[in-house]
Amino acid sequence: MQKIWASLAMLLATVLWGVAFSAQSSGMDHVKPMLFTSLRSLVGVLALVIVVVTIDLFRFKRLTVWGDARTAAERRKLLSGGLWCGLIITAASGSQQCGLLYTSAGKTGFLTALYIIFVPLLGILFFNRKTTPALLAALLLAMAGTYLLCGGVSSVGIGEWWVILCAGLFSLHVLVIDRYALHCDCVRLSCIQFIAATVLSAVISWGLREPWICSKIVSALPFLLFCGIGSSAIAFTLQMVAQKYLHPVTAALLMSLESVFAVLGGWIFLQEKLSQREFWGCSVIMAAIILAQIPWKRR
Repeated sequence: MQKIWASLAMLLATVLWGVAFSAQSSGMDHVKPMLFTSLRSLVGVLALVIVVVTIDLFRFKRLTVWGDARTAAERRKLLSGGLWCGLIITAASGSQQCGLLYTSAGKTGFLTALYIIFVPLLGILFFNRKTTPALLAALLLAMAGTYLLCGGVSSVGIGEWWVILCAGLFSLHVLVIDRYALHCDCVRLSCIQFIAATVLSAVISWGLREPWICSKIVSALPFLLFCGIGSSAIAFTLQMVAQKYLHPVTAALLMSLESVFAVLGGWIFLQEKLSQREFWGCSVIMAAIILAQIPWKRR
């Protein structure tokens, strides 16, 4: 039963992430990338603080700072996990926002989904894990799909490169979550993550001299609320909880649907359309994502 609920939680997270690409793209009409990342993270923090307070009052009948983390070692693990996640998600979200300045929400969704292939690839490079012919085939398929989706190597613009960088960073985020989620309070871990992301993004935004104009922020508020509450607070927390109970292959396959919902969101909300070549590129990338996650057994 836990696996069923975890699967539903992960599916809801992918829907929220997919639709959020359209909201992120629209929000960029009003504020710059790092300011948008900081403000959506701040909204996520406020939403998660309410959740933490509610859980504490229900479980402990009082407010606590650390929750279940009673020892110094547990608190250090929770804090370090949140800070590492916050650092990576700041870089990943900022890269994604920069990419959305130059490319469509649907294309961004499929290129971001490449992180599901990057995760086992990083396992091979840094954790000495063995590869399979299926994974190598998936990598080749992903390269072919990216070629079709972007219109060839010479047509890969700055937006696509930003999103590919984002996919690599999100793969690191998945590996860090895998390291800490089993041992930490996932809601608090997510909250610390977004506190770190809020501060780091604000500092970078200030360093880049991005304009902080109140009227522009107010105009972007509906998109900030959706991304902060839905995509950040709810979806990333659901991911952390679901990864406790799901096999990594199952989790990755469900997460791969994010790209499909991104295209649907762009079509419904932004009237974006894919050309025939881009459609085939998306199809090849989706096939590569699924192929990379199938647990082929050796004879």
